[in-house]
Amino acid sequence: MSSILDLGKEHLYEAQQGNPEELKALFRARVLGWGKTYAHEEEMTVGLFGDLEQKIEPYVAFYLLSEVVELATSEEDFDGFSCALDLVSSLVAASETTEIPGVLQEKFSALESKAKRFGGEPVYSIAVIRAHYRNVL
Repeated sequence: MSSILDLGKEHLYEAQQGNPEELKALFRARVLGWGKTYAHEEEMTVGLFGDLEQKIEPYVAFYLLSEVVELATSEEDFDGFSCALDLVSSLVAASETTEIPGVLQEKFSALESKAKRFGGEPVYSIAVIRAHYRNVL
């Protein structure tokens, strides 16, 4: 394995096509590899789900946000929750819209509370998500 992006790559194409089960399988593979080397391209670090975010169609990203918000809600440990919020943040950016998915609107305060309990990276991810939606959440 040369980078964390090699983990779960067999699920990447189907996840990019909108298959929620393949997205969850990709997520699980990456969480298991959390802490391993990221991909370094020309002195730039690629994020945990950068390969997904770069090639997913905006409407697919928007569609998958509901699944990923539910996933983030169910994660109980720091690594899983932090990675799930990273995935939410990636899909929010890839969706290329400020329309807030209903499930994100509904669960945002619970995610924010959980992020504050954990502190660190999850708090930053919540701020990034909120900023994307122009602080409406």
